[in-house]
Amino acid sequence: MNQTCRPPTKGRVLEIGSGDNPHPRADVLVDRYLRDNTERHGDLCVDRPLVVADAHYLPFQNGVFAYSICSHILEHLDHPQQFARELERVSKAGYIGCPSEIAERLFHWAFHRWYVNLVGQTLVLYPKEETEPFGELFDYLYEHNPAYHFFQRSMPDLFWVEKEWQTTLNLRVTGNSPLLLNDPVVLRQIVQPKFSLWQLMGIFLTSMVTRIFPFNIRHLLRRFLKRSYL
Repeated sequence: MNQTCRPPTKGRVLEIGSGDNPHPRADVLVDRYLRDNTERHGDLCVDRPLVVADAHYLPFQNGVFAYSICSHILEHLDHPQQFARELERVSKAGYIGCPSEIAERLFHWAFHRWYVNLVGQTLVLYPKEETEPFGELFDYLYEHNPAYHFFQRSMPDLFWVEKEWQTTLNLRVTGNSPLLLNDPVVLRQIVQPKFSLWQLMGIFLTSMVTRIFPFNIRHLLRRFLKRSYL
């Protein structure tokens, strides 16, 4: 999966919740949990300045960063609107990436608090239900089945929400899902192919090859290739 995260070449870049795999362009890292690896795949990476802080209350001056990166953070937060205001305060622009509502309903991520959708230019959140019907089935499909891995990578918009923002981050919390999954017109738009035949062939070959390697090897390859996903 190629993130549409495009930090500028100049200016300070902040990454919040950098975990074990920070973005190569990030100058300053923020993480709240130093030793708890429950929700990450390895030990915290501390190869550049790291600040221990709560994302709701960032200990930085106004506008000190040119760009902020937040991947797999929004769905965890107690107060996402407060978080959005903090991002606007400390950075001039940024990137947010998180699982979509459809991904949340398929995978078993009991530690997430919100379903997230992108409606137009607005991130729309509403509280997750307490139970998930499929357990860890789709986690294992993604990890071990090349065909399913290819399917998910071939339709990134279905499983992954991405938003790059400038100056203002539009975010609202609602009580209901904005997805219209009973509308045939909406469904046809959702399932339209997003890649050319040649791109799909490349994704298929990558899926087949990378699933051969265990996770720890893929983790090292990501570090070496400076990729967030592999």
